[in-house]
Amino acid sequence: MSSELELIERDDGTLALPTNADPAMAGAQVLGFRRYAVALDVGGRGEDPSAMCIIKAERRPFLTGRGFEQALTPLRLTTVWTDTAKLAEAVDVVDWSVSVLRKLKNWRFCFDATGMGAPLEGLYQQAKVPATPMVMTAGATFTRDGSRVRVSKNLLFENAATCLENGTSLIAHDLPEKDELIREARSVEFKETSAGNLTLQGGGRGHHADRWVAHCLATFLETHIAPQRMSVGKLHGYF
Repeated sequence: MSSELELIERDDGTLALPTNADPAMAGAQVLGFRRYAVALDVGGRGEDPSAMCIIKAERRPFLTGRGFEQALTPLRLTTVWTDTAKLAEAVDVVDWSVSVLRKLKNWRFCFDATGMGAPLEGLYQQAKVPATPMVMTAGATFTRDGSRVRVSKNLLFENAATCLENGTSLIAHDLPEKDELIREARSVEFKETSAGNLTLQGGGRGHHADRWVAHCLATFLETHIAPQRMSVGKLHGYF
């Protein structure tokens, strides 16, 4: 039996192998997914731009070769789009990000709610756009309070770097801003704070790592706070 079958993508983003009305095949069906993690790094005024990143997240069902048994491939994250824009007003940042989201389906969205990004939470609520505010903090942990997430910048950067190193995360070979994104990632280095703590900073003096921060936010959205699917089944013939 071939393990290479054309996948069916449903409207909700789930991926399934065709059953061809075979009850045995349907009984062994495992659902994967294809969705987009979208993140916004909110810039300041002047030369600090806002940046967006889109990561395609996939787990694909396949036949293992043992009868009708199915399994899912490991999580694969592919950075497929990044862009920056110098926008002085919060409403303009929201309009820009919403215009991007409207071109996608099966997306999840988060934004940097630290500093300049704090007022955006209410604006997204008014626009009826589901959004996860992420507040970047010191330390090395993250917490959730309702829809709001507090996560250390160290954890954000280290998580994204680990995913790139172990192959979970890839950058699309034809991404127009690929070289710039890689340059920003390589610019990240440890800096000592006034309190004597080490923190990861990107961009270097006079530069920014806005694309990289957006990339880290989108990666974290999938690796740490992605929705989980729960399945319920019954055991037959168990003694």
